[in-house]
Amino acid sequence: MPKNLIVITKLFPYNFTEAFLESETPFLQEKFKKIIFMPLLKGRIRPNFSSLTVDDSYNILYSKKTIMIIRILFSFDLYQSLFFHRKSLLKKNMFMACIKQQIHMQTIKCIIKNNPSNFTEDTIVYSYWFNAPVYAFLKLREKYRMKYRVVCRAHRWDVYDENGDMPYRKYCIEHVDKIFPISQDACDFLTKKYGYKEKYILSRLGVQKRNVTTKASAPFNFQVLTISQLIQRKRINLVFNALTVFALRNQDINIQWTHFGTGNMEKDLRMKVSSIDIPNMRTTFMGYVPNIEIIQFMEKSTVDVFMNLSTSEGVPVSIMEVQSYGIPVIATNVGGTGEIIDKDNGILLPSCPSLEDVVAALEKVYQSDFNRDIIKNHWNKLSNAQTNFRHFANLLSNTQ
Repeated sequence: MPKNLIVITKLFPYNFTEAFLESETPFLQEKFKKIIFMPLLKGRIRPNFSSLTVDDSYNILYSKKTIMIIRILFSFDLYQSLFFHRKSLLKKNMFMACIKQQIHMQTIKCIIKNNPSNFTEDTIVYSYWFNAPVYAFLKLREKYRMKYRVVCRAHRWDVYDENGDMPYRKYCIEHVDKIFPISQDACDFLTKKYGYKEKYILSRLGVQKRNVTTKASAPFNFQVLTISQLIQRKRINLVFNALTVFALRNQDINIQWTHFGTGNMEKDLRMKVSSIDIPNMRTTFMGYVPNIEIIQFMEKSTVDVFMNLSTSEGVPVSIMEVQSYGIPVIATNVGGTGEIIDKDNGILLPSCPSLEDVVAALEKVYQSDFNRDIIKNHWNKLSNAQTNFRHFANLLSNTQ
């Protein structure tokens, strides 16, 4: 059984992205004697994680992109990559993706050469994302005939390749030891597109148990909650339009829409909201706040429905979070979302719903009386952090 784990992240344990790793890390610590975190970027260490072993060589070397670019210009690997992907270089972002991948190659080559004792047969390199570092570690393992193992998680953008910028994808899948997609949909997608079914092991993410059940509103009141970036993919404009229609058709209902999150659409959306005059609809933009404030909101406020109308998803943490409080959900059937929503805990819409689809779903939720204990039980079966991360740590430690 491997004793050492090297975890490749974007930022964790710095700043506040990759939040699932906060819950996952204690279970990894139970299974591995030594864990080194290697974040791509540097920031401020998170509270309660200052005791972790962090190797900043990745972010230090990666920040010296000018030096790395000079190196790759004299590297045969770059031109081999460009030739291999020649048919897709003009599509979307593939050209730059090939260059970035080679920058990671040069960076990780330096890391391995500087600390070869960290990369032995007792080591698993675990990338939190199925991205360029995975290829680099695999290629260098092959080149230097090393024996460390390489595994990764796979979420959304690193599964569905929406930007068309994943060089050497099939090579990675062929040579990686295991891939842990977070949804069955991701497993099925990768299997259908690339084969190698035996490589994929479903490993769901999860959120912590909450001892509070959020209450529903009093009659003739309807509290709607959304949590997301205000970007095109999240289709917040559709949320707004549907709520507007719902409010106009139900003028005896007081509707409160609360949104947490910011993005490049915020200014336009605020203008749209301020331009309407619907007495029974009120909108509050809370902006970007720490997750603890969203938790406090759900614990202290009434919430009748949570909405997520994204065009694509992995498995949304926001949906898992609200389900842990017993809140019903309206969401689009994209990615793994449909795996955690059924008739007992919400309404699953088509991947591209019409305005009337969304309005009808709001009508149905308002008229329904969802059992919030059943919603929490459903969350417990699929999205409990304690269960899911303990299972993942066991799988990871037994990777052969």
